[in-house]
Amino acid sequence: MHRDSRSEQIYKSRVDAAIIFINEHLADDLNLERVAQAAHFSPFHFHRIFTMTVGETPHEFMNRVRLEKAANMLVKMGALSITEIALACGFSSSATFARSFKKHFGVTASAYREHGAGLSTPAPAAHDRWSEPTVPLDVEIKTMPRFHVACVSNLEGYGLDLIHKAWRTLCRWADVRDLITPEAKMLGISFDDPWITPQDKCRYYACITVPEGMTFDHTVGLMDIEGGKYAVGRLAGQPREIQLAFRFFYGDWLPGSGYQPADLPCYELYHATPDTDPDGNFVVDICIPVTPL
Repeated sequence: MHRDSRSEQIYKSRVDAAIIFINEHLADDLNLERVAQAAHFSPFHFHRIFTMTVGETPHEFMNRVRLEKAANMLVKMGALSITEIALACGFSSSATFARSFKKHFGVTASAYREHGAGLSTPAPAAHDRWSEPTVPLDVEIKTMPRFHVACVSNLEGYGLDLIHKAWRTLCRWADVRDLITPEAKMLGISFDDPWITPQDKCRYYACITVPEGMTFDHTVGLMDIEGGKYAVGRLAGQPREIQLAFRFFYGDWLPGSGYQPADLPCYELYHATPDTDPDGNFVVDICIPVTPL
């Protein structure tokens, strides 16, 4: 039977809408009906479609993402108590959280906080990159604007081929709608830490700013990237150096900065690519949302 690629993209974008909704409402009491409504599917059909597309049921996905967010907060937001983190990630009580965390990671939340992600999570397969020195950046604290973006996701890890595929899909969509303009901003969001989330489940979103009036499209996702206080460092380099620059932020810069990460996603704001940069580099601002300790 002939496969309709446009139909497949519509289904994927509607599942993406559900995932974006889940990520924005992790602290809420989410149920299948609310999430299905965000994807414009009936609850009965949505459960099957989501499971076939993502490889996890909606409940399994929500629980895993909540626990991985909690693990990130345990390691990177030391000023919050374990109970505060549990409630911020949508768990009804610290006892429920403690049982779920121990079952998922194999250690208690307090042990995880003390020893870090390496206690229970194998290092990424590309361990040679992680053994390289970090890439230091000149960091400024800036007030960044809010961005309304269209996005295409890759939910299968941070492999460059998969990331490039997401960008090609997004750029084709934006080009035929005359949205690639000098004013448009290109952003990449890496939602997950590969030391915490399994590599094949790390979520990356290729994004382009779009007019505020755009509220729904059948073939891409739409979301808002909140403005506010960010630590910003500019990098001119190759893709592998972006991960090393993130390591610099979290391992070297943040501990002595007087700040901690805020509960918002980091993003990369692109100024040039190897096609447009005279030195063949990516020129990108790495933006980490922060709040005072």
